[in-house]
Amino acid sequence: MRTRIRGIFAVTRPLTIVFAITIAATVMLRPSSANAAVEYVRICSLQGAGFYYLPGTDTCVNIATNDAREQTAGGTWRWRIPNNPQTWVPAPKNACEDGKLVKFGDITGGDLTLNPFSRFETNTHFPLTLKPGQYIASVLYKGGFTTTESLVSALPACPSPNTFVSDATDGSCTQGNAPVGGGGAMCEVACVSGGYQFTGNRTGVGTGNFCMYYLYNDAQNIPTYLPIGCEDTASHAAVSGTSVFTPDAPIPPTTPNPASILGANGTLWGPISTAEIGGTLSVWLCLQKR
Repeated sequence: MRTRIRGIFAVTRPLTIVFAITIAATVMLRPSSANAAVEYVRICSLQGAGFYYLPGTDTCVNIATNDAREQTAGGTWRWRIPNNPQTWVPAPKNACEDGKLVKFGDITGGDLTLNPFSRFETNTHFPLTLKPGQYIASVLYKGGFTTTESLVSALPACPSPNTFVSDATDGSCTQGNAPVGGGGAMCEVACVSGGYQFTGNRTGVGTGNFCMYYLYNDAQNIPTYLPIGCEDTASHAAVSGTSVFTPDAPIPPTTPNPASILGANGTLWGPISTAEIGGTLSVWLCLQKR
């Protein structure tokens, strides 16, 4: 099953991801060394034909289907690139008039916990009990998450712990240099010899990417997370409408095991705490019958 959703678990922007994957696929189709072939077999053979290892990551991609997958201790994390089409409605009921609208909840930073995969997931796992023939037809989002990383002008006096700042007018965040301010890049800084210096470049922190997941155990009793609707919620935090995501195929897949719905942010938000996550994200599921 493929779910056409936002390209997540990536620090770069979606278009950049697509470009990078295209390049990676071209490289992997013509392995330049034995090592490249070994990497392909080690990581991507489990995903089947057509999947190629994206160098520098643990991600396997299939260019023909825009399918991206990553093996973790929690099962296979899977998403679709490019982003799935989304529609907007004034209110959730407008998108589920002939189905059953079920609210997952109003999620804030206090409702999230950092999981073993360095992503924030919801504390609530909504038990999914579907009637015969019933399925999740769409996921609805209203509102969104923002983050509160420090600006250069608001840095505390040295010495103090490392922090992230919005900096770099040239977008470089050059390691070892002092913060400048005025740019759009997010960079980690540390107190060195009484002044702040960059420890390295880190862009895309706190973009607010968030996804609702269908969680179940596969045939080998391994937790499997199937994303069913994702978006960059930061850009929608102040939007009054509701965005609607429709999966490629009816969710869930056939499984005799207990299932539930939970949410997790898609971008690695790094060492920020839940206290630095602002905003509220309201989530509904629209259930339909075949």
